[in-house]
Amino acid sequence: MIEGRGLTKIFAPNSPGKNRIIAVDNVNIRIEAGETLTLVGESGCGKSTLSRLLLLLIPPTRGEIFFEGQALTRLKGKELRSVRKKLQIVPQQPESSLDPRWTIAYSICEPFRIHPDSLHGRQMYEELKRLLRLVGLEPEQAARYPHQLSGGELQRAVIARAIALEPSLLICDEPTSMLDVSTQASIIHLLKALQQDLGCALLFITHDQGLAHAIGDRTAVMFAGQIVEEGQGILDRPYHPFTCRITSVSDSGSLPPSELQGTKIPGSCVYYQFCPEKTEKCLHSPEMVEYEDRRVRCHNFSPT
Repeated sequence: MIEGRGLTKIFAPNSPGKNRIIAVDNVNIRIEAGETLTLVGESGCGKSTLSRLLLLLIPPTRGEIFFEGQALTRLKGKELRSVRKKLQIVPQQPESSLDPRWTIAYSICEPFRIHPDSLHGRQMYEELKRLLRLVGLEPEQAARYPHQLSGGELQRAVIARAIALEPSLLICDEPTSMLDVSTQASIIHLLKALQQDLGCALLFITHDQGLAHAIGDRTAVMFAGQIVEEGQGILDRPYHPFTCRITSVSDSGSLPPSELQGTKIPGSCVYYQFCPEKTEKCLHSPEMVEYEDRRVRCHNFSPT
């Protein structure tokens, strides 16, 4: 349904003397219609940048994105705009994505104003009522402004806006990380129910392994801009040394703090400086290889 091939994003410094940042490094990713792919990784590993590349919110330095057979990176103007209706995002911090001067109802209806061919007048009002029912908000809440709602209510409003045009893909960028535990559970339940109703695919970005395990059909693990392991059941049976490390954490299931930064050896595996299994051949960056039910980027991975 959507596929990224060789996606790379390099941020060049604005001032001399600073190193360029390779945020996403030669990533291949595919999400099928109706499935949930969970993307797991430490803060700063490139998860959010990858999601924004898939939406073409930022252009890739290299690589291509295909959606339902169309090469999105080759589309311009109206053609790209019509495809974007089918690709929506639920952000981590809903309050930052809502205009504080607009009522919640006005914000939810924003997609209809951007795409006026969708609905008009009375139809828009009826659709607003339907969206409010779907996400569990009352009309009275929709008449308020963002600062008058709780975090969970704001997230429901953002979800309503995201599904207004019935997208084929919904990208959820850590949508529960700022919420308390009980509210997290209700938002996850809502997203899965909406996915069932809409038949859309989900890319669910999280640093919580337990959550990824519970809701994902497949999981991709990201480190230093690369997907190092991807497939079904990889959090139960990890092969890559980094996946083995993060799944050995015995506390809440959230990922530990980022690895200490060291000097990367040019051309080596991105995990080389931290890997207990490294050998001389790891001085050369490995390709992603298919093995049984998964893909692994490692010269020396050991099935467990």
